[in-house]
Amino acid sequence: MYPNNSQRIRATLGARCSRFISAALIACTLSFAVTAPVIGGEPEAKEPAPAPPLEAPPESLIHGLINLELSNAYITPRGLDVQNKGLVIQPLFLLFFDLYSSKQGPINDVTLTIGDWNSVHTAIAGSGPKPGHWNETDPLTGITIKFLNDLQFDAFYTAFVSQVDAFKTSQNVDLKLTYHDKYLSNKVVKGLSINPYVEMFIETSNKATVDLNDATSKRGYYFQVGVDPTFAFANFPLTLELPTYVNFPSDNFYQNFAGKGSVSTLGLVTTELKGTVPLKFIPKAYGSWSVYAGVQYYYLINKGLLDENQVLATSERKHDLWQVHGGLTLFF
Repeated sequence: MYPNNSQRIRATLGARCSRFISAALIACTLSFAVTAPVIGGEPEAKEPAPAPPLEAPPESLIHGLINLELSNAYITPRGLDVQNKGLVIQPLFLLFFDLYSSKQGPINDVTLTIGDWNSVHTAIAGSGPKPGHWNETDPLTGITIKFLNDLQFDAFYTAFVSQVDAFKTSQNVDLKLTYHDKYLSNKVVKGLSINPYVEMFIETSNKATVDLNDATSKRGYYFQVGVDPTFAFANFPLTLELPTYVNFPSDNFYQNFAGKGSVSTLGLVTTELKGTVPLKFIPKAYGSWSVYAGVQYYYLINKGLLDENQVLATSERKHDLWQVHGGLTLFF
């Protein structure tokens, strides 16, 4: 989900305006600087000295991302089938603060991220004690560290806040280590990478899943192993991805109807086919725009997860779930 430095637009609108104003002032100065006439044998006036070269504007250390996604369903990364009726609208807002960057040494880049994700549904039946279209908001913040050129570590805090009082606010920590491989792109097929990662999700306050029995409910965690195979076409503006992962929950992460834990050491397996196209006809001064579309398949394994889905708005106990989604992204 995070843009690299090559995608960042370094010149802001304000910086561009200041450069245009400076250039205009210099042009005016040169246009009105005429040579003084020679009168009575006076020496010819010297031509004005050339203007010093313009300094490049400083690079912006703050960037932003706005993403608007439309989907046929709201399925969480943990497999909860929250809503599958009507249209699901999920806007995301992020700000990135570049804290450190270096091409030398083991640490290459440090970025602070703050933002908020929301889920808005056209269908509201059974969404919670206070049914409404605005279902959830998730404020988040975290640090991304890129090191040894190809490795990336993310440490994020996220709160899940129900706007329909469907659950108590859940606070969580997500730790992720990703290897951005370059071997295949350099040696086999240009533009191809696998991007394997390992991830650990930890509940720190209240449940991130459904609390079926409060007396026996306990906070838990899960490990996740995944890959994000990516291929960027060299002569065509299209990038294809096949993100795939499996999660391994702790005994008390999911809860079944009997009030017991997850029952299985496997939670789910999911894979997706996603395509992204940049909108290059939009001037870069307005940011980097792109559109994407994808189809994601979930296979739910854990019995506790299946039980929890039966009490959500969908009221369904299915092993197989499908999600079709697409969206518009602006990075600036």
